[in-house]
Amino acid sequence: MEISVGEVIKSKREEKGYTLSEFAKRIEISAGYLSQIENGRKTNPKLGIILRIIHELDIDIEMLLGIEPTEDKYLSRIPSLLKLTLAKERNLNTLSDLDVLRKINSFLNRVLETKYILENRELYNLFLEDISLQTENTLKRYMALQILMMKD
Repeated sequence: MEISVGEVIKSKREEKGYTLSEFAKRIEISAGYLSQIENGRKTNPKLGIILRIIHELDIDIEMLLGIEPTEDKYLSRIPSLLKLTLAKERNLNTLSDLDVLRKINSFLNRVLETKYILENRELYNLFLEDISLQTENTLKRYMALQILMMKD
């Protein structure tokens, strides 16, 4: 049995404790329109509305679209423009925290300054690859820690 986008939205809304009208007001649409989305009568809401919904309910777009993570790179099935829009939205939310913004700025300054320290282009490119791999490995460690913390 397939679960519809509207059912996911309704379930997450109720899980978060929002009434239909409270949540509709929060995402700046009418309660009737939200009801139509949840009941599957409105199947093509505007992207801006979907982005507000997933942001407010903290839903991954993959979950909303019913895409299961598999070996065949499920993200490749999401249109590029949608991925770009979602990334921009998430990045703007992250950068709205001034402390995070300062830390990212400091990190980027160090990475950019390294270009002048490592004058050799090949070495600098290796440096960037190394940072990328280290960041990915560090993220994996923290994701594992997060899972362990949730179990406790």
